[in-house]
Amino acid sequence: MTQKEYMAYIITQRSCTSYIETVRFFTIMMKNDFKTISSQAIGKQRMFIDPQAFIDMNECFIDNLYNKYSGFSKLKGYIVSACDGSIVDILNVTLTRIQFPVGDEHLLKEKRIRARVSCFLDVHSKHILTAKIVETTVNEIDLAIEHLKNMNKRFNIEKLITVYDRGYASIELMAKTMDLNSKFLIRLPKNVFKHLIKQMKTNDEIIKINLTNNRLSHFRDENLREKTRKMGRLEIRIAIVDIGNKEPEILATNLTTEEFTTEELKELYNKRWAVETGFDRLKNLIEIEDFSGIRRPIIEQDFYAHIFVYNLAITIKKQAEYHITRTPRNKDEKITYQSNFAKIIGNIYLFFFDLIFGTRRKKEQIINFILNEASKQLTQEKEDERNKKERKIPDVENKHPGNKKKTH
Repeated sequence: MTQKEYMAYIITQRSCTSYIETVRFFTIMMKNDFKTISSQAIGKQRMFIDPQAFIDMNECFIDNLYNKYSGFSKLKGYIVSACDGSIVDILNVTLTRIQFPVGDEHLLKEKRIRARVSCFLDVHSKHILTAKIVETTVNEIDLAIEHLKNMNKRFNIEKLITVYDRGYASIELMAKTMDLNSKFLIRLPKNVFKHLIKQMKTNDEIIKINLTNNRLSHFRDENLREKTRKMGRLEIRIAIVDIGNKEPEILATNLTTEEFTTEELKELYNKRWAVETGFDRLKNLIEIEDFSGIRRPIIEQDFYAHIFVYNLAITIKKQAEYHITRTPRNKDEKITYQSNFAKIIGNIYLFFFDLIFGTRRKKEQIINFILNEASKQLTQEKEDERNKKERKIPDVENKHPGNKKKTH
């Protein structure tokens, strides 16, 4: 098997056992009739493949997509992304615990081993622009700053707005974003800057945050610390908005009132829900937690390969939805029809080998077939139910959940 074939093997895995994956790929897909190689042999060769190859492949795909269509997925000239993180389970064995340290080994020896994943997701196109899998001891703020640096190398970051939830209320993150001439919108916890917010006379004002030594001592970036020390104060716009909760929410941003009104900031924050949907798809449809090995390089290979498959499926989904003509029977109902993401994923895994190794004509036939099916196999969503969906908890008592059968 060549390096290309090994990388294709990693991408096309369908959450089966290593033995079945090996037979399916080597014997059936590669047409080595009635010949096999061991899954251990494949695992050994995979250790020679740097996970960075999958990161580069994904970023190349995304960058080409956004560069080819200059106005793609923009609001007022901005790409709007949401940053968030999630915890995933990984195999609970000694080697994995060593390579993904969880902190106090004695206290957590019997606990599940987990990793932290973090990403920037475009809230309009739903593509994952950058992603990372690390040990849970890594701070979410550090990951967000790392994402910003990555985006700065690939995009015009001055035309990027990043939306964050409460866990990202960090002066260092705000300062770093402003230092890169980028934009942020952060939902603040109630106790952050509360004395300054109490002094506000309206629901939308600029506050001035004193950059004390105590605040600066938490900065990990020494150069940024010195820059902000010379500034003395950080000017942040605070908007108090009602997003349907019991109490109003506090949004912090460096967007001006000329760029976005208070009401537009509220709508902008509500778009953050797209990243929750993204994680739900990764975990429940692509099954990103079904890692095929216990070593860190193999876990990272699986993760970044899944991110690529997710982005490919999202691209097909977006293209297919341009051709949807179905309308609600009841004209008074505000229903949106969307391509079925799960069925797109199933078709991608079904035909992926031929998409890589087939002739140009064969590839075009497959893409046209998947697009055609995606424009017919639809799901529907009522407008008043949007952003109100709760993740379903599996019924452990039901051994035959007919609506939970895998598409791959």
